[in-house]
Amino acid sequence: MNTKKWIALLLALLTAFAMVGCGGGNNVDQPIDIGPAETPAPTEAPDSGLGLAQAEAPVGMVAAGSVHTVGLRADGTAVSAGHDTVGQRKVSDWENVTFLAAGELFTAGVKADGTLLLAGDNTALADSASWEAAAAWTGLHSVAIGKAHMAGLKTDGTIVAAGNTASGQCEVTGWSDIVAIAAGDTFTVGLTSAGTLVTAGAAPDVSAWKDVVSVSAGGDVIAALTKDGTALVSNGADVSAWNGLSSIAAGAFGVVGVKADGTVVTALSDASVDLSAEANVVSAAVGTGHIVLMHQDGTAAAYGANDDLQCAVDRFFLRPHAEGEFLIGFRPGMTIAEATPILRAVTGSESASFLKADGSAAAETDLIATGLVACSAENTPAGTVVLMGDVTSDGVIDEADAQAILDYLQNGQQLSMAALRAAQACDDEDWGKIESFKATIDGEEKSYYTYTDANRMIAGTNVIRAYAAGTGRIAQYGDWNRSTTAEESKFETAYAENGDTVGYIALDSTNIDYPIMFDRTGKWYYNNHTFEKKESESASIYAYYYGYSQNNVFTGHNSRPSGSMFHQLHHLQEFNLGETTCMHKKYCGKELTDLPDFNTYANRVWTINLYGVETRYEIFAMYETKAGCSIEDTLYDNAWWGSHKKSTEAEVTEWLNKQIGLSEFKFDTTVTAEDTFLTVFTCGNEHDDANKNARLYFFLKRVD
Repeated sequence: MNTKKWIALLLALLTAFAMVGCGGGNNVDQPIDIGPAETPAPTEAPDSGLGLAQAEAPVGMVAAGSVHTVGLRADGTAVSAGHDTVGQRKVSDWENVTFLAAGELFTAGVKADGTLLLAGDNTALADSASWEAAAAWTGLHSVAIGKAHMAGLKTDGTIVAAGNTASGQCEVTGWSDIVAIAAGDTFTVGLTSAGTLVTAGAAPDVSAWKDVVSVSAGGDVIAALTKDGTALVSNGADVSAWNGLSSIAAGAFGVVGVKADGTVVTALSDASVDLSAEANVVSAAVGTGHIVLMHQDGTAAAYGANDDLQCAVDRFFLRPHAEGEFLIGFRPGMTIAEATPILRAVTGSESASFLKADGSAAAETDLIATGLVACSAENTPAGTVVLMGDVTSDGVIDEADAQAILDYLQNGQQLSMAALRAAQACDDEDWGKIESFKATIDGEEKSYYTYTDANRMIAGTNVIRAYAAGTGRIAQYGDWNRSTTAEESKFETAYAENGDTVGYIALDSTNIDYPIMFDRTGKWYYNNHTFEKKESESASIYAYYYGYSQNNVFTGHNSRPSGSMFHQLHHLQEFNLGETTCMHKKYCGKELTDLPDFNTYANRVWTINLYGVETRYEIFAMYETKAGCSIEDTLYDNAWWGSHKKSTEAEVTEWLNKQIGLSEFKFDTTVTAEDTFLTVFTCGNEHDDANKNARLYFFLKRVD
């Protein structure tokens, strides 16, 4: 069968599948089917003569660089992990992205309109002129990144390239009929519609390879998948036993094959990396020293080097995911025709479809909306769709949705469970919007922070209004929509026991493992009271403020005799300044071993639950103040207390320069006035008490 006939048959089959409904009514109690996808063996490559159309909506993907990892969500937004050395992780505000690629020092994203987004070092392509040239590309389908060059595949099957071309890696003029591209350190490779490969630069010889349906490259290796599901590799690795593959990924770290049954096979430079327990995998990416896998449900896992937290992908949700009976994560404005391939990818079923609340099939032109029933197969409801912000269940997010929330809170108007979930259209940074919006509920004016659903909806009202006005976004994959972690569980347990709990801190290799408290009736109550509300000299860890601000502050006593509370922050300080024993000899004097070395990026990143949301923060300054220091210049200014609030970029920048200048350890961290900060400090240092203004300070910026 020729290629055009094959595509016509495929389209006919997809149309037929789209007409199959659940047929089983509105029961949504069954869990979403996230078993292995029954992926058929690869067939012929698409014909570039038909044009390489952009995907109507991405179904999720991962990309691996050197010290960072990025993921593309099905709503066209991006998420990242790892070390943001030169801004390569600045992708959180990207939208309408259909393809992602990661290099050593930058990230590239292709938008649905064929234009390019770039984040990172603007000299990563040899010089800023090459960067600017690439940024101007249009008509793109996808891109591939090498060591210091990048190639772009255009929808007409031609190639553009920019960057270092010392080995000829950018000499792609005249290439045509290309359906996929890849890049290694010093070469570019293109897959033709005939199933052969063409190369430019210092590439391995792959001229004899035939029947190729996909290609990947990185470092000095090329790997390809043939139409019979077997692998070809250029580095001599033994892949003769690999079969039944659905995709392949190559990079400096080696080659990974993803099988149609969801398992993986590997030929890596580090043989100790064991992926034999992995299941339900649909794609992979290989970086310089780590690999990343995406599962069918849109979660990710990573293996290999993690000194820069490039493997910390536990928060990646790249496809719509189950939250109880709800299915969350579709892009607003998406039609049923656009959403159906995503649902089929998530469920692994080619008969997955959407039903209306009355049991009838949703039309392809209908908008994805709260209340639709997602079906993984006929008679198999999988969950009720929740489109965050779509409270009125019409697929449109506007003032009517905000008003529906107010009618519910103030007048008792009933909303479905799905609509109530859609009303909580806020993530952690949106809590601040409660302060600028007040609603009278049950005769009480609500304008303060609590973790009740009502106040999440109050915040959601402002988020919806900002979105409708074109001045804000709604996080369909927000902080409230991710899996529970150990730190989050600790917070929830503590909050259930004491409603004054506003966070949780647990630092590796220390005994610091405490809830963070705040008493709304008296901010310093926990200065001399425990979590159990008993008067005590050791007291609690407690926050200065109740709710997110740009600088979030909490403190704890330096309990030297017991070694509890924040005493071991001094151990971290002393160890990283070269001390071998605790400086407070009278009560402690312990040997300082096996503590985090701040020279390693991962060791200077703290995972903290604050205001109910677990987030990572990186230390950028650390120092202690001595007895006799000015409380105005230290405590009040460091905590932005009273008249020391920072309201301009210049004021924040001056404050940052002060902290970095005073730091006893050079963290070499890039910090800007746009970042969100933590100020964490002890009452007293190892030499003097707090009443003499002696304290130890840690300053951190948010990196998630």
